[in-house]
Amino acid sequence: MEKSIIIGVFCYKRAAKLKVCVEALLENPECSSLDIVFFSDGFKGEADKSGVLEVRAFIDSLSGFKNVIKHYRDRNLSTGPNFQQGLTFLSDHYDEFIIVEDDLVVSPNYIRYLMKALDFYRYDLSVFCVTAYVFPIRHKSYAYDTIVYKRFCSYGWAGWSDRFKTVIWGTRELNQLMHTSPGFKKRLNAEGHDLVRMLKKQISGVISTWDIQLQTHIAEHRLKVIYPVLSKVKNIGFDRESTNTFGLNYLVTPTDDGTKRNFNFCDAANVIPELQAQIKKPYSLTSLVRRKLINEFIKVTHLIK
Repeated sequence: MEKSIIIGVFCYKRAAKLKVCVEALLENPECSSLDIVFFSDGFKGEADKSGVLEVRAFIDSLSGFKNVIKHYRDRNLSTGPNFQQGLTFLSDHYDEFIIVEDDLVVSPNYIRYLMKALDFYRYDLSVFCVTAYVFPIRHKSYAYDTIVYKRFCSYGWAGWSDRFKTVIWGTRELNQLMHTSPGFKKRLNAEGHDLVRMLKKQISGVISTWDIQLQTHIAEHRLKVIYPVLSKVKNIGFDRESTNTFGLNYLVTPTDDGTKRNFNFCDAANVIPELQAQIKKPYSLTSLVRRKLINEFIKVTHLIK
């Protein structure tokens, strides 16, 4: 039986950004033969209502995909639950899925890269998912188009449904895992000094997210994530309109022009410490402290204005 695959888009109230996102997606020739599903969260209050309705009007007007499927939430779930329900739906109904958020602009070979990577790594169960984003990498004579790492990256990615069946979403279960799994905190923070802190914030309800649950799963089960050598996506979400991104945009990176159609994928056992260290650098303690100080300055400046 032929495997099923779909594009999943998560959005809220940023119609202008979603339009740019979808227009870039449609530059990928594969989209005309693919279904797309939109997970549109409900408005939190009257101030957000017009933005959400504008997003949905744009989705209602869309063409260019095989089918457009709409999941319009009748209330505000918030980011974490909207993603959890969306990813659960995708893993329950499709073999593979490609994820885009409304503040991402993808290259014309984004879909092809992810589909080919899904095919290449499908039977290697040590690989949890494939991402299309990477920080600027100096790779000299590295022969491959992919890098093996151990941190989840949400800025444009794809996965297989069978990898998601055992992801822990509940705060009680996450808290139990954090305190009972031997060496868990050290293992989680090995890929960035922000991760244990982020998990604690999610458990306590300070933030509503979804990617820390996936990273927890990766860390606990010693899984891998496949990164590109050159990004196929850029983030346009660092502003006041965004829910979880504001301040210094540390995600600026060279982006693929989209002309490359064939890729040389490395084996999942091909771990290159030098390349991994480059991916990890923005999450080092020094980098995180520097970013926090700059962001605090930006917030104070905005308040003064």
